[in-house]
Amino acid sequence: MSEPEYPVRVGDATFGPVPVSRLRADLGSGALSHAAHFWDGSRWVPAAVLLALPPGSAPGEGGATGAAGDGGADDDWTAETGRWVGVPEDERPPLPASRAWPVVGHRGRWLMLYGDVLVLDGGTPTARELLDQFAGRSPTGGIPLDGLVNVTLTPVGGGAGAADGAAGPMAVEACGIEGMYEVFALRCRLSAADAAELRHELERDEVRVVAG
Repeated sequence: MSEPEYPVRVGDATFGPVPVSRLRADLGSGALSHAAHFWDGSRWVPAAVLLALPPGSAPGEGGATGAAGDGGADDDWTAETGRWVGVPEDERPPLPASRAWPVVGHRGRWLMLYGDVLVLDGGTPTARELLDQFAGRSPTGGIPLDGLVNVTLTPVGGGAGAADGAAGPMAVEACGIEGMYEVFALRCRLSAADAAELRHELERDEVRVVAG
């Protein structure tokens, strides 16, 4: 059986189809940006999720980008899928992630833990984000957990309650390194409760979390 190939989108340019092995190698070396997306047949998926797949597997095998929950009891996404039963599709996260938090102030966008990758995706790009894309800066994408330099959580809006994270949204900035020195950052805002859950998940995986 031939190796699966997928079209790849980087900014406004589309390449390929490109073999999965090439995508994984280029992502791992930094030659392909973690902000790139590939077309799985129904949607554009952050290419960095390929790094979370076992060696030799491809999207759609074991629930990577296919429908979650159609496996047995060992399906990694079964529990998370049940969490969204009865919720309209446009109110669910765009990926069958193990954990997902809605972004404050941007309908349809989610910060997700997808396997071993932190992914920011979904929602309609804002005018500012479109300008960033033209400048070569992508506002969405994924960073493997072992590639995160640090994650900064900063209270937004000030005030006594926000100072200790007890109230108000939290600004999240997750930074990773691509290639030799180029920094790739994902930025969003989460509720204080969701930010606390994110901190717990990341610290459990020994990711450096700092206060802004």
